[in-house]
Amino acid sequence: MSDLTPTQDPLDATVAALAAAYPRLRRADPMVPAAPLAEVRLTPSGTARYRWSGYDIHVTAGHEDHRDPDSTMLHRQIRAHATLLVPQPLGAEGIGHVEWEMTNPRPQLVFPAALAVATADKGDPRFAAAVLSTVAQALTYARLATAHAAAHIPGTPGAGTRA
Repeated sequence: MSDLTPTQDPLDATVAALAAAYPRLRRADPMVPAAPLAEVRLTPSGTARYRWSGYDIHVTAGHEDHRDPDSTMLHRQIRAHATLLVPQPLGAEGIGHVEWEMTNPRPQLVFPAALAVATADKGDPRFAAAVLSTVAQALTYARLATAHAAAHIPGTPGAGTRA
């Protein structure tokens, strides 16, 4: 997502790349019906949630901080991680003895977090671009982790090959 020409707006370029890579990506919280993807909003606690193809992407924007000791500019850390709900973990049999098996009410896979640094000003288009870029990176990590896991689980198509 860093292939910008000098005259290209970072937010427009990020939204275009994100829409191409993850069609139908949408913000789930805070919910604003019909709001464009470029309109990044956070809850009062500095969080947002996006959805794409069964994945939930949880975003957290940190507090303003001087991340560069040689600069007076304020920045925020952006953290995003994707989760995938597994609605019916069928065929998962336990090993060993238990008195009775319990069902996990919300079985989900959690993928590695993506981290980035953005300008502190939440109204700056560069902040929105950083949030959306971090969402894309979290989805990329989810895809890579899924491919890696599938390649290493015996009995899975493609198992034994390195991802």
